[in-house]
Amino acid sequence: MSPTPPSRIQPNLRRFELARQQLIAQVCRKHHVSRTEFDALDELSQADGLTPGELGERLSVTALLDRLERLGWASREPHPDDRRKVVVRGTPTAVEVGIAEIGPLVVAVNDVASHLSSRDQRLIERFLDDAADAVMAVVDARRSG
Repeated sequence: MSPTPPSRIQPNLRRFELARQQLIAQVCRKHHVSRTEFDALDELSQADGLTPGELGERLSVTALLDRLERLGWASREPHPDDRRKVVVRGTPTAVEVGIAEIGPLVVAVNDVASHLSSRDQRLIERFLDDAADAVMAVVDARRSG
């Protein structure tokens, strides 16, 4: 019995999410809003009203970079070409946390995919790939226009 080839569902799902994130970034630039402001809009569109406290619980991103540094997940370094800027880098701790926290998601999706027929896996892979392409087409069209 030959081993089952790895499913492309997980990387295609990630690719779709990255395309979605790029689209959201464009919307934020277009409307001159921060990601937090967009996320607030998104949260409000999903709920039938929220108290300020409820909204705050869903959007806790204030002083994000400082918190990431305190957690040991990010560090700031001088930009190599522009001394007025800094580059934020994830730390080895951040990688460890990502593997520990997001790794199970990857395993879970791959486990579900392993129970699908090869035909169904290819169908889902193609759907996610096409969905990512469609979202990126919107992103590209907005860049051009």
